[in-house]
Amino acid sequence: PIRNALYLLQSFHLAFDSGLLFVTPVFNSKLVSATASHKSPGMMLVPDMLNGQPVFGYGIARVSHESIRRMAYDPKQKRPIDQFVTCNTTVAPPGYFPDGTLPVLLSLNTDDPRRLAHRDLLVATLDAIKEHPEHVPEFKAPAYISVDDIIADVRRFLYFPFTAVVLDKIQDVFALNFFRHLFGVDLTREEIQTLKELTTVNAAILINQGTEAGGRRSAELAKVLETRLAATEIGKGLIDEATRRGMDGAQRLRKTLFEFIFAGFGGNAPGGALALFHVLKIIQKNPVDMVPLFKRDPDAFVLEVMRLRGGGGAGLNPVIVEETKTYKLPTGFEVIEKKGNWAFTFMIQGNHDPEVFGGTSKSHEYARVFKPGRENAYRLLNFVSEIRDIRKCTNMTGCEEAPRFCMGTFLALRLNAQIANWYVQGLENASQKQEL
Repeated sequence: PIRNALYLLQSFHLAFDSGLLFVTPVFNSKLVSATASHKSPGMMLVPDMLNGQPVFGYGIARVSHESIRRMAYDPKQKRPIDQFVTCNTTVAPPGYFPDGTLPVLLSLNTDDPRRLAHRDLLVATLDAIKEHPEHVPEFKAPAYISVDDIIADVRRFLYFPFTAVVLDKIQDVFALNFFRHLFGVDLTREEIQTLKELTTVNAAILINQGTEAGGRRSAELAKVLETRLAATEIGKGLIDEATRRGMDGAQRLRKTLFEFIFAGFGGNAPGGALALFHVLKIIQKNPVDMVPLFKRDPDAFVLEVMRLRGGGGAGLNPVIVEETKTYKLPTGFEVIEKKGNWAFTFMIQGNHDPEVFGGTSKSHEYARVFKPGRENAYRLLNFVSEIRDIRKCTNMTGCEEAPRFCMGTFLALRLNAQIANWYVQGLENASQKQEL
């Protein structure tokens, strides 16, 4: 208990950057470097939040680039099929997981044919997930939000960083463009509010606070969005293609919607909108230097923000341990990882690993420096597999070189660069007005 309390206390300063006080241990790279946890075996102790002992037990997390990569690239990786992140789906009240939603991609073993079949369906029907889609929609701001509104909100947040995980208007901007790209639909203001409420209601199951009423409300909200998407050209195409493959088309659309809302949009929680918020904060903290840096190479800028700050979840969690092993940590402490227990990966720690990102001197300081276009930039682990390996696959289903990775990898990078460009133009216009 004392070790876990100290672990948490050392993480409080990170709330200013992440806005997520309760998960800041995940992002505490200074604690990782202080305990030399990037060194072999590349693990560290964390409070055990999933194996049933959050106070008196410990979990073992992979934090080095090499140890995370080894687990992520395991073609036989085993996942607890009834576990959705921190939620045991077998005891969740009805409604949170509508018919056909389970099992989600996240909960399936890497070599499960169901996972590969669903990914292959999405590859065939969602052009936006490709690295080079046939059509990229232009950016569109919600009619009720101006870039000056967003700039003012981000600036205000930098002084008072406790108002939200992701600012409300940033969620709206991201949501509108996320659905424009993915499903070719412009959500109305009311539909965006429905989307945000859905993510808020569903957050309860991740802290085991789901209720019968919450489940009913979740199902109602999800049905509104499902009906909207089923009427779009892309939604109809997905349903028809799924049916042609012998699947239940309506359920496949429902499953896809659930997965992309949770992992892609995120709302006021980890997801694409949070990654965007990190990009805008970096720009706003020092626009004199950051605006030119962004304009020089928007893609490299966004990639480096994601490497340092993340945006999505903690990592590939949980993974079933397949054999009992004893590890000696760099601190000298010996730990036993037992067969059948669940292991954790903290992806962002691999992004700070000096062995990969520390330059020729392999220094922690250099690994933490914001340096768009740095060497090994495409080796970040935010998307489970390295981008350089994802590019070796013929499509987003996966391949031997990258057996498991985020299907929204290129969509997330493209969206963040596009929206950040709008933000930067707003900063420049505001600057020119001041000069006049």
